[in-house]
Order: sequence, then structure tokens, then C-alpha cells
Amino acid sequence: MKNKLQKASALIDALQDNEEFLSSLNSAKDEIIKSLENKGKLMACGNGGSATQASHMVGEFVGRFAFDRPALPAISLFDLATTTAVGNDYGYDDIFSRFVDSLGNNNDILFSISTSGNSGNCLKAMESAKKKNIKNITLLGKDGGKMKELSDMAIVVPDSNTPLIQEIHLMVIHWLCEEVEKHFFEK
Repeated sequence: MKNKLQKASALIDALQDNEEFLSSLNSAKDEIIKSLENKGKLMACGNGGSATQASHMVGEFVGRFAFDRPALPAISLFDLATTTAVGNDYGYDDIFSRFVDSLGNNNDILFSISTSGNSGNCLKAMESAKKKNIKNITLLGKDGGKMKELSDMAIVVPDSNTPLIQEIHLMVIHWLCEEVEKHFFEK
């Protein structure tokens, strides 16, 4: 455990001095706030652990993060019946883009999470979002992959260790939730 904590601490220390990372975090926060102020919603997607983090983020928006307050508009682009139906009828790469096509509006945000930055279904959803003038914010790992190129704002954790990337992703998600909640409902 000590070795794991040292690796996490070293990455966190490096990110504290990474101006690109910090700037992308603030830009993403500002864009999410702007979207919600303009009656938009957050649509979140990812695969595997990233899917659960996308759902977790939505839960913090719709439920609560630090204190009781009205719900914020957000939806996870994962629903078991819809996902399997679209996957069966169209293919796995279409599972998120069909949600964007049906639910997305131009004031919305598509928040895609991928540790590799190369998730085909997220890329296709991002393409659908671009067609609808929906902003693409991504939370990525490694070098950002192909998704970084399609992003309006890419938050990249520059490491190759997937579990460590996911741990930092959760910190980012919690920070974004906290900042958005404070903006709208400061006590």
C-alpha cells in the first residue's frame, strides 16, 4: 500500500504544477456552469470503471454533493435496456451516440471519460455532439488519445497506470461537482 500511496502522491504533486491540467479543469468547470445557466444539461458516458464514474458524477448532480439543494440537470448515457438494444441493433460503438442524438441540445455538455482516450463509442458520441453544437468535455488518461483531438476541453491525467488514472479522475469529478454546487447554491 505504501508504494501505491507514493505513486499517487507523486502524480498529484506533478499535476499541481501542470498548468495545462489546471487550466483545463477550470475551463471545464466554467463551461459546465455556463451550460447549466443556459438551461443545458450534463450528459456523461464512459466504459467499465469510467461508466461507473460517469454515473457517479450524474448522481452527485441530480442528488447532492456536499449539502441538500435542488437537483442539477444531468443524465448518464447508460441504461441497461437501451444500451443492449442499441448494441444489438446498431453495434456497441453506437450506444452513446444514439442517446446524444435523441436527448442532446445545443446548450448541453457531453462529458466523456476514458483512461485510454480511444473508446470508440465515446468518439462516436462526441461526433454526434459536434453535429449538434454540444460542447465536448473529456476526462482522459495517458496522452489523451483520439478523444483529445475531438474535445473542446480535455482534462488529461498523463499516466499509463489505469487504476491510478481512475483514482485521479474521481478526484477531478468530485472537485467539479463541488465547484458547480458552490456556484449555484453557496450557503
